[in-house]
Amino acid sequence: MGVPQRSGVRPECDSPSRAFHSPSCCILNLASPAVNEHLPQENLVWHTVNDLCQRGARQEMDTRPVVKVRVVGMDEFAIKKGHRDFATVIVDLEHIEIIDILDYRDQEKLIQYFQSRGTEWCEGIEVFCSDMWQGFINTAKAVFPKATLVVDRFHFFSYLNKVVDNQRKSLRRQFKDQEHFKRLKWALLKNAENLTVDDKKKLVCAFLLAPQLKIIYEHKENFRLIFNQRLTREQGEIALTQWIEEAKQIKNKHLDKFLYMLNTWKAYVLNYFTHRFTTSIIEGINNSIKTVKRMGYGFRNFANFKHRVLISFA
Repeated sequence: MGVPQRSGVRPECDSPSRAFHSPSCCILNLASPAVNEHLPQENLVWHTVNDLCQRGARQEMDTRPVVKVRVVGMDEFAIKKGHRDFATVIVDLEHIEIIDILDYRDQEKLIQYFQSRGTEWCEGIEVFCSDMWQGFINTAKAVFPKATLVVDRFHFFSYLNKVVDNQRKSLRRQFKDQEHFKRLKWALLKNAENLTVDDKKKLVCAFLLAPQLKIIYEHKENFRLIFNQRLTREQGEIALTQWIEEAKQIKNKHLDKFLYMLNTWKAYVLNYFTHRFTTSIIEGINNSIKTVKRMGYGFRNFANFKHRVLISFA
């Protein structure tokens, strides 16, 4: 068994045989090219290794402590880059644990999935947080009768950044030779407190030439500041309503589109001031999931992929 340690084998798994029989080591090395190299030396075939890993992963997941889930967040990620086949990751936002990963994002299937967890589990959910995809919202309404729905504030920050950037693009098209409108994007999209001295100089010059760009930028920052304050829901509604009225007076086509969307989701956005949860944690998990996919050079079996991710976060 004196096989030298290869890249991809965790230090505590000092031989492939230990890696195959230690559940956590096994599943973490499931995608490693080093595993295939050692199979003949260990007199094992891939199906045997895969079966060991699957059993080990289930064993480790089954021994996780059971906690009461009150706050559920959902987001999607692409199973394959460039394709429209989405998977869904479900997270306990209060305890920062992955509840499950599903190989679909279909509303009816999501409803059936949560119903299968039982009435008691669903009625125990007090807060649900997601982006503005209607399928997630409809699912939550159907299966979580006692939950308050919160639309993630960071998605609105992202859309408002697009408003600012679209205004910049309009200026670039209108004044193609104006140097002060070039290389301006990242200074405009940064939070004000993160601007460098050079960024501030760029903005001052651009704002002198385009006063409406300055107004939109400042309005973007004011929107962010509203949600960064510890306001009650009533205080948040007053501040947001005032912001909307001031934004209407700007009469900018890019901003008007944002206002229409904001008014559609306003009630759910305001719920953030009561339950200050966001899906930013899930965005971080999705980035880690992408890393798992890269390490595995792609997964042909979704169950293997799912177990690999779940064990990584266990």
